Amino acid sequence: MSVFGFYTAVNLGCVCILMLLLYSIKKLPTPLLKYPLFQKLVLWHIFYFVNDSLWALVNDSVIPKNTFSVLTVNFLNAAIMPMVIYSCFVFAEISTRPDMTRKQIDHLQMKLRIPIFVQTFALLVSFIVAPGFWLDENLEPRDLYYFILSFLPFVYLIIATIRGLIRASQLQNSPNLRTYLIVASYTPGVMIAGGAQILFSLTTPIFCFWCTFIILFVYLHLQNQLISTDSLTMLNNRNRLHHFLLQQREEKDSFVIMVDVDHFKQINDTYGHAEGDRALVLVSQALKKACERLSYSMFLCRYGGDEFLLIAQTDVPDEVVKQIKNCLQEEISKQDDPRSYTIEASMGFAHWDGRPESFKESMVNADKKMYEDKRLA
Repeated sequence: MSVFGFYTAVNLGCVCILMLLLYSIKKLPTPLLKYPLFQKLVLWHIFYFVNDSLWALVNDSVIPKNTFSVLTVNFLNAAIMPMVIYSCFVFAEISTRPDMTRKQIDHLQMKLRIPIFVQTFALLVSFIVAPGFWLDENLEPRDLYYFILSFLPFVYLIIATIRGLIRASQLQNSPNLRTYLIVASYTPGVMIAGGAQILFSLTTPIFCFWCTFIILFVYLHLQNQLISTDSLTMLNNRNRLHHFLLQQREEKDSFVIMVDVDHFKQINDTYGHAEGDRALVLVSQALKKACERLSYSMFLCRYGGDEFLLIAQTDVPDEVVKQIKNCLQEEISKQDDPRSYTIEASMGFAHWDGRPESFKESMVNADKKMYEDKRLA
């Protein structure tokens, strides 16, 4: 088998793996927007690997190597590569900014597409008008082509990496920190793998290997998130709480804080379950914001229905309650459409010594105080 034959076989093998992965993603029972975006990311990688295989077949003369075939495969590579990185950029944004609305995502996508469309159109015209400018006498692309191929993707990768790392550095106690770091690690890896292939060996499928590996890694992480994350609020669920308690190795004084949305049944019965879901999401966003603002270690989960649970390593639980109330008011004031009902929450807390076996007792005590607060509301 020739070098180009091996290159083609590896690319097509990765295509088969990604197609199986794509089928699996479509079967996932989740309405979250980032999963369709992840599908598009995988799909653009498949397109690139298929065209890269055609590039290898042209260079191996399996497909007749002439000006038209060389220009076609190289143009498609230059057109698809920015879309690959564009899809990574968008997925990184939605993964590290779970509060993004569809409108914000559409606006981001439009801004990112404009440079890609301009570059693709300019390349198409120049490939048609002046093919000799891009190819030497041996029908090999000139150095300028490789600069154009990598420049825009490189810029997008740098921006996505910096944004992801900045957000990760600003988080102290977020369950999404691991996601931030995983997504941020993808982009420098792509730069290194792609740069190594262009500079050292175009016939070694470094880029293909790396991209397939990291996509599988991200997919496994997403699967793990589905198991331990509430699909509506994107908070930890009770399964994750159970694992959190099992992982406790040190007995640290903490407070268990129970949060319950007031009049939630009335909201559901009067305005419908969709509006009830919106109320739960709003409260969850306020809780996440409160956790990010406080400097001590926090665990946050949706315990069930309209109840949320926090575990805070602090001596001043009143400060946590106050911060939650402030954040809830901020989230309500940010809403564009005025609601004909009020969103409020009752809270109660109890001391926990950090031992898993005493957690249930602390939670029951916090629950009692929460219902006392609800009766006073």
